[in-house]
Amino acid sequence: MRKIPLVIKIFLSLILILIGLFFFTKIRTKDKLNSGINLVKVEWDRLAHLQNENRLYLRQLIASFPEIGESNDSLINLLDESQEYIYNKNCNDTILTEEYELNNYLVVLMQEISEKDEIPTESRDSILLKLGENINKLNGGVEQYNANVRAFNVHYSTFPVFLFAKSFGIKRQVYFDLTYGIVNPDPIAKRNEIPAWMKKIEEEHGFVE
Repeated sequence: MRKIPLVIKIFLSLILILIGLFFFTKIRTKDKLNSGINLVKVEWDRLAHLQNENRLYLRQLIASFPEIGESNDSLINLLDESQEYIYNKNCNDTILTEEYELNNYLVVLMQEISEKDEIPTESRDSILLKLGENINKLNGGVEQYNANVRAFNVHYSTFPVFLFAKSFGIKRQVYFDLTYGIVNPDPIAKRNEIPAWMKKIEEEHGFVE
């Protein structure tokens, strides 16, 4: 029986080593991506819990002060029709849109309460303080959630991670682009806006009229 030349043995060994490294890297990459997604989900669950708490408080507030609810029927309808976030496992455009609309009502509601002479000063201050505390908690949750999304997406974008990620069917995570307690631009419209420099390039190359 002929012996396999040393060069061929070395070549085959290198191939086996490379194949082993490839699968090791692939498995390690998948584990790290899943770990990153889990961290994002943990922060999303915390934020969703804060969002639910805020909604429950708004319901109690309107029930306790009917004169507020009378001019905020749309807010009541939004609270009635929206889904409970405890059943949502991840951030999506529907939730972002609902929270954007809810925040718009919240800003108006806070202004309305501050101007309501029918509400005793002590009660009014207590309500505004509670709303302010809820807003601070929500924004803290948004900041932490987005920080984890950012860390995941940065890792996702590195080579060769994004190549493996596509084969796993794993996608970049979605930012929650909203700040509570102030008027925000529509987050979905904002995301879909094409930068001026990109529009110019598309026009120059005839991609748009």
